[in-house]
Amino acid sequence: MNWVRFILIMTITATPTVSVFAANAPGELLRDDYVISGVDGSLVEGQNGEWLFEFDSDLSDGSVTLKVGQPVVLLKSAALEKMIEDAKQRVEARYRLWGKVTKFAGKNYVFPSYFVGLRKLDRPAESPNTQTEKKAQQSINAPNDVLNIPAEIVSQLATSEVLPTVEAPSAMPLKQDTIFANRTGRVFEEKGKYLFKPDGLGQGIEKGEIELLPCQALDEAMRQVKDEPNPVRFSIAEIMTKYKDQRLLLLQKATRIYSYGNFGR
Repeated sequence: MNWVRFILIMTITATPTVSVFAANAPGELLRDDYVISGVDGSLVEGQNGEWLFEFDSDLSDGSVTLKVGQPVVLLKSAALEKMIEDAKQRVEARYRLWGKVTKFAGKNYVFPSYFVGLRKLDRPAESPNTQTEKKAQQSINAPNDVLNIPAEIVSQLATSEVLPTVEAPSAMPLKQDTIFANRTGRVFEEKGKYLFKPDGLGQGIEKGEIELLPCQALDEAMRQVKDEPNPVRFSIAEIMTKYKDQRLLLLQKATRIYSYGNFGR
């Protein structure tokens, strides 16, 4: 019995423990459609015409955390085009960003929808003269306040200043994103690009293909396309944006349409 006890104790001791607070395993992604609301960071130019955003703090959707120092590719959009033009007028390309996360082929992206410029403020070392400022900050979160501002937000207000956005040149009119629903057509890949071709079955429709931005809805649609030898038609809902006069679509939903032999493929 003593030998059995000894073996049991050694087995339990040698078994590794896993903490519930362990860091996320490599390859885990933020969820698609996770909304970013006023997060600070820097705009960085990448390779092959890509633009990246480096966040000043960790970004978490509640289950997965993107650590500081992990830049994310910004998708082409009207907001990104204006941000690039704005960055040309600044020494530091720092911004407070609004948008949403997308997920495609094992990688996260961010579709930017709005931004404001930021500038770091150089604060002097603490001195007796700063006591008045401290009292002012303490009054923000008084004990009897119904709503307290989180400490990290107060610290951001103390170190960053929102700057007016530099207007784009008059030759580049500002564009607005547009939401569409219930448009039908084909989703396919051609020469390394993912495209949507409207198909109204005889109705008056626009001609030509429109490039699709990477997202989970596109990923799921392409899986259905690759599993079917014949052309596949979808009813889609999407956000249409423009980047350098190029029309682009961010799919929100793609529902496959079955003709059941009533219409030609």
